[in-house]
Amino acid sequence: MTLPTISEFSTSIKTPELIKSPLLAGGHPVTKNGRMIKYAGGFCVVFPFETSAKKYAVRCWHALVPDAPQRMHHIADALKSSHLPYFVDFNYIEECLMTPAGIQPVVIMDWVKAQSLKTFLAENLSKPDRIVLVAENFKKMVSDLHNAHFSHGDLQHGNIMVKPDCSLVLVDYDSMYVPALKGFSDEIKGLQGYQHESRWSNKELTEKADYFSELVIYISLKALASNPEWWTKLDMENTDTLLFTGDDIKSKGSALIFHELKRDYALKHLVERLCDYMQKRSISELEPLEIATVSQADTIAQKWKSGNGYKVPVFDANKMAEKISKKWR
Repeated sequence: MTLPTISEFSTSIKTPELIKSPLLAGGHPVTKNGRMIKYAGGFCVVFPFETSAKKYAVRCWHALVPDAPQRMHHIADALKSSHLPYFVDFNYIEECLMTPAGIQPVVIMDWVKAQSLKTFLAENLSKPDRIVLVAENFKKMVSDLHNAHFSHGDLQHGNIMVKPDCSLVLVDYDSMYVPALKGFSDEIKGLQGYQHESRWSNKELTEKADYFSELVIYISLKALASNPEWWTKLDMENTDTLLFTGDDIKSKGSALIFHELKRDYALKHLVERLCDYMQKRSISELEPLEIATVSQADTIAQKWKSGNGYKVPVFDANKMAEKISKKWR
């Protein structure tokens, strides 16, 4: 099956007569300085699109994703029934855009009024409390996804949006796993610098797909909150990663950055856990962020908390004295 090129999609989306969906009726793609804005990825191109009523993100496939219509229907049903606040409304339109390669399906998503994660970080390097808040909101978000047996599949800076109150929204759902997609092939692998090495050979979608990338992102946020100089040192504004490159991950923990990060006592446990993950042969051996962030010290502290069923032995000095005296009678 031949799909339209990005150039062909660009021509069709700006021609009202070629748009069949009523949702986009009377609208137009967003332009800047006379040029149409678009964001191209490995499988999709996204066009910001405005109508008199709303602003949308229109996603068009320029590379084949097997079973895309079925995947989108399952994902839409699961997200709507979950009522989780981390997703935007979207519609899969089977016949939407006329192109030289035929009438094409698209996904029309509500536009998110939020900043990308990197834009947020660049503007808040001098406000560590806000970065820490985003880190903890991120931890809560992925925990909620785990409870729903979801995985995003491509957790990275470009797919995490930060609202003014530091709450989070995820975009780009093509790589998602929901329970109805069990057994479907894992086609969209994500970005290097975020993914475990075994992800590249992983065959089927899994709810464990995010476990590695969520620890990478959490460590990156915590490190930037305590040491904002990492932003400049690693030239993060001009990279496709946060703290770690693909080569860092391939090093399985031997790269210099891991040794430097371990010097920060607050990060040491997290970085050691990441290094441990890099030694694993499969993402099926990894654990979710809410477990990975628990240190041995936390486990010991929990054991000694009152109300958890653990009883501290009571020392009775009188009984001990009587016992000793009887021994020597």
